[in-house]
Amino acid sequence: MAGGAAGGPGAFIAFRRAADAIALAAGYAAALCLAALVALVSAEIVLALLSKVFRSLPPGVGFAWEYSAYLMGVAFMLGSGLTLRAGMHIRVELLLRAGGGGHARMLEIVAAAIGVGFTGLLTWSMARFTLQSAMSGQVSGESFTPLWIPQGALTLGCLVLALQMALRLVAALLDEPLEDASLGVATLPE
Repeated sequence: MAGGAAGGPGAFIAFRRAADAIALAAGYAAALCLAALVALVSAEIVLALLSKVFRSLPPGVGFAWEYSAYLMGVAFMLGSGLTLRAGMHIRVELLLRAGGGGHARMLEIVAAAIGVGFTGLLTWSMARFTLQSAMSGQVSGESFTPLWIPQGALTLGCLVLALQMALRLVAALLDEPLEDASLGVATLPE
């Protein structure tokens, strides 16, 4: 390791700790979104069944599909940064293993640099999109939810992923470990 026993230069350690803490908090928020999604879908199912017995009940929750889509997208984006840091993203390692792995670090640097560019552009674009929705007062067609709210949550998830991608690039450049398996909640089958 280039950084020695302490794990790298002080600024890098602070950056890694901050980025990991943000990703972990976003991961917990993603889990809450999934729990809310399960509760919403369950309520929709129970209400549909009960409405067949009690005709006065509505057959479903009017905003269930809309909010389910919001919750799923937000859970996906908020969890992406932590998933990347834990090494749980699916990736093709054919090039990394070619030639005995001698080019692996350089390929990781190139891939992380491309990832920083892509996630940075995605975050910027989502932030502009969210701001435009907020300024124009756009609302959803069914529930009249201000669209900047789910868009803002998606933007936050994009930012967390971009931050983790930047951490990955800096770690690759400093020859530091790229992933922290202790942040994962499952193991990858080989």
